Amino acid sequence: MQSSLYARSTGDLRPEVLEKSTVNNLIRSFVAAPRHRFDGEGAGDDEGGHVEALEVSRVWAHRVGVNALALDEFEGRCLVSGGADGAIRVWDLHDCSNPRRPHTFRPRAQVLRAVRENDTGHTHGITHLDFHPLQADAFLSSSFDRSLKLWATERLTVSESFDLGSLIYSHASSPRRHHLVVACATRHSAVRLVDLRSGSSVQALASQGGAVLSVAWSPRHDNVLASGHMDGRVRVWDIRRGVALIGMLDQDDSLGLVHHYDHAVASGAGSGWDASRPRFRAAARAHDDGVNGLCWTQDGQYVVSAGLDEQVRVWDAATGANTLASFGPVVRNQSHHGGPIGTASMFVSPSCLTPSRGELLFWANEQEILVFDLHEGTIVSRLRVIGAPNSSTNAAGLNVRNRTNDMVWRGAGGKGVRRGVVMGGGSSFGALYTAHSDGQIRAWMPRLPGTAEDDDPGEGPTAGEEEDEQSRTRKRKAVDDAFRSLMGRQITFS
Repeated sequence: MQSSLYARSTGDLRPEVLEKSTVNNLIRSFVAAPRHRFDGEGAGDDEGGHVEALEVSRVWAHRVGVNALALDEFEGRCLVSGGADGAIRVWDLHDCSNPRRPHTFRPRAQVLRAVRENDTGHTHGITHLDFHPLQADAFLSSSFDRSLKLWATERLTVSESFDLGSLIYSHASSPRRHHLVVACATRHSAVRLVDLRSGSSVQALASQGGAVLSVAWSPRHDNVLASGHMDGRVRVWDIRRGVALIGMLDQDDSLGLVHHYDHAVASGAGSGWDASRPRFRAAARAHDDGVNGLCWTQDGQYVVSAGLDEQVRVWDAATGANTLASFGPVVRNQSHHGGPIGTASMFVSPSCLTPSRGELLFWANEQEILVFDLHEGTIVSRLRVIGAPNSSTNAAGLNVRNRTNDMVWRGAGGKGVRRGVVMGGGSSFGALYTAHSDGQIRAWMPRLPGTAEDDDPGEGPTAGEEEDEQSRTRKRKAVDDAFRSLMGRQITFS
């Protein structure tokens, strides 16, 4: 770091290069931040509000489990959580002015599970949350009750409600202004498209691949959508076309469309090549089992897919080629291991924050968050979930297997700002938030060397830290004593 600062001061290093290098190091240094808690059940009411004095296991964001999270990308301020009981809570991350100090967040607003006919909330657990693509004043929620709802964030009132008649696994909002279309992955075999402007379901992208488990819009091409299906296929659609299907990803194709065109030219068939006609094998499969995870890189150059076959694959979006990135046997797809089938929790760090081909893939295993190099597949770091036993009894008295159900990246300025997204928000230098089935929302932040948290006189070491330090001291003393006894013994040769 010192050498980089010196190079910048002498003009040998451009400011944007130093900025990317610094941010890249921060992204690779995330650690747990248990000092930040989310209390949605009033755990501190009987303690005079001193929630910090309670054990972590007694503070819940949603008592019966947190299914989904969404965080606005405009200011990086508003966090929305959805519970397994159908409740929705809104949290203001600016309530904590100093990210290095302990803080317990309380919900600014909430809507509980609907139990009466005139209640506006969901009647079953939340499956997915997503902010409106153009403003932080609205967000979308889907639920096991088969409905998609559009909410006003400030008042937590329902603006629109759509009954899709089928269980909704996830949904994705088109990132473009000229058409506000929401793609829904449901148990039905067709991708359902809902137009927020007209308030109607405008189109169904029909296929014969069983349930649709995941959907993701291209950030570069307005009308291009990718969908993952139970039959292991990833279909790519252009919703403007009469025949919307334009491609399918093939795990056996590592060359892509460019190679196929070059081969056609070499064989003399290049003059008859029709670029508007889809080119893919009818038997093409991206995975050997259902595809329950899809995401694009921020620049739209790559697509990442995750399957119930416990494989993660990276695809060149321009050619459809499998890049053959290997993430090894460490990946665990929770839906494959007895969990309910749903969307895999993963995301790619923003491309503008890292050097070229330096994006990181964050993947949620059961008891840890794995951070991979997206293109090499190597593990950069493992974020262990603190205080999360493999099997525990949650607040509702149910014996549950603790899972990481969702993750959100805290960034700001990514919408309509020339320089693009930045890490963190107005009250944080960067953060990652995860939703867990034990009812907690956990925070993760970059490790900053030499910060106030290292030498804050108001916070002494915990009992566990003192015990670890005493154990290390005893071991060092034992080694020193053994070394001195050996060095002090006279050795004679006969």
